[in-house]
Amino acid sequence: MWDKPGTNSAPGRFYNKIRKEFGDEVRFIQQSVYGTETFETAESLTELAKNYGLNVLVFRVVEHPNVG
Repeated sequence: MWDKPGTNSAPGRFYNKIRKEFGDEVRFIQQSVYGTETFETAESLTELAKNYGLNVLVFRVVEHPNVG
């Protein structure tokens, strides 16, 4: 999840770079929220976002067997 203070979204070239560098490793969830299968991919995506001046938060979601 990321945010760029003072703007509504990240630059378009950032999203193009995500598609080019990560392909199917990164899944769009909603604006400024993406999911990854591994923490390593999340770290790489974080570094890319920071290069574009974005503030980044990384969350870990664990599927609970009794929910959903």
